[in-house]
Amino acid sequence: MSLPSVIEQPRFRRLQDTVYEHLSNRSLMIVLTVLPVLVLLTFVLILPIAWAIRASFYEIPLFQPEWAWVGAEHYVTTVTDAEFQASLWRSVIFAVGSVAIQLVVGIGIALVIAHEFPFNKGVRAVVLLPYLIPTALLGYLGLWMFNTNWGILNSILIRLGVVEFGVEWFGNPDTAMLVLMIATAWKYAIFVTILVLARLQSIPDGYYDAARVAGASRWQRFRDITLPNLKGVIFIVVLLRGVWMFNKYDIIAVMTSGGPGNATKTAPIYAYDVAFGDYQLGQSAAVSVVLFTILIAAAIVYFRVFEPESEVRTE
Repeated sequence: MSLPSVIEQPRFRRLQDTVYEHLSNRSLMIVLTVLPVLVLLTFVLILPIAWAIRASFYEIPLFQPEWAWVGAEHYVTTVTDAEFQASLWRSVIFAVGSVAIQLVVGIGIALVIAHEFPFNKGVRAVVLLPYLIPTALLGYLGLWMFNTNWGILNSILIRLGVVEFGVEWFGNPDTAMLVLMIATAWKYAIFVTILVLARLQSIPDGYYDAARVAGASRWQRFRDITLPNLKGVIFIVVLLRGVWMFNKYDIIAVMTSGGPGNATKTAPIYAYDVAFGDYQLGQSAAVSVVLFTILIAAAIVYFRVFEPESEVRTE
């Protein structure tokens, strides 16, 4: 029997109609599309948060299964600990500094590659490469580049006569945090570039043509046309990158491990040291919950004050 004759059979048509009828059921489609996402979020997000909150009220011996209830003791210890307060301040400094560098570099790159020029597509591909490099590998690259004795950066500075001897980038508390910010921005500025470039391409060319006819300079076109249209993207980028940089652990752990001394010991590094250095899992869970609460409160204030959703438009 040929394929057309099979398709024309009444039984197949009834089956086809039944499938279409079920797929057109709005309630069923909601369940099929939303339920898997809710299940994934439950196991990946909700359950770990709930476990951390519960664990923060217990003393958890690392090598024993019994948990001992301590109530809010861990929270009191955390918020009154001078080392935690200092690490929290370092996280804020790292987040603000790295996000500022990422914004400047990311917007600058986006403005350059948004224009047509020879090999534009190739340049765009090369620009995106750092974002594809694993963060741990990036950390080791940073260690090599900023090495005091044979790092490429010190080699260039010595040949140019800027310095006589290699700078101890990771040995100096004043430069270690800056190096982390630069290394992080080298990778994550591309995230800003992608978002800004997408927004730049949606700005009508007629705006710039009218501004040129009116005699507006390049800076005036950027100030009065480009920047206002980028405001919504910048607000979203600041929120997302700020949260991610505040919680950044991997590149700091690889490059400095919180050193020299405690100069780069941010809150995530502090939480890790409490858990796996002091073997206080309950205390570390309390630290994590406090950080989570701070970020939630900061995000709420950010949305209330700046209202970034009002700046985001779809055209």
